[in-house]
Amino acid sequence: MRVRTFVWVGLGVLLGCNSMTTAPQCTGACVTIQDFSFSPATMSVKVGTTVQWNNNGPSSHTTTSDNAVWDSGPLAGPGGGGIYGGAPGGTFQFTFNTPGTYAYHCKLHPPTIAMYAGFTGTITVTQ
Repeated sequence: MRVRTFVWVGLGVLLGCNSMTTAPQCTGACVTIQDFSFSPATMSVKVGTTVQWNNNGPSSHTTTSDNAVWDSGPLAGPGGGGIYGGAPGGTFQFTFNTPGTYAYHCKLHPPTIAMYAGFTGTITVTQ
């Protein structure tokens, strides 16, 4: 009986302390990258807003402005997993200080390749 209690308590501690599997907190304008898509694909924000992209898919991706305003570089997908934890996927933040419409895509999976044609997004920035 004592061994079983120890095992269950130990397993509960392992599961309860597993903070590495949660994605970084995004409390404002957030875009999820997963399954070769950006969600939401379109977003409207005010000048001065910081947008955060989180890669939750299994592959590395980028968020790259069509007009060379920003380029995240490769954002790794989540690593590890199981009951012992794992690393969250890569994140990137960019603050929009100028009004306009900003189209973007994944440089690793460009929309010029037919199977990734929909892997694009747009941020509209207003006053």
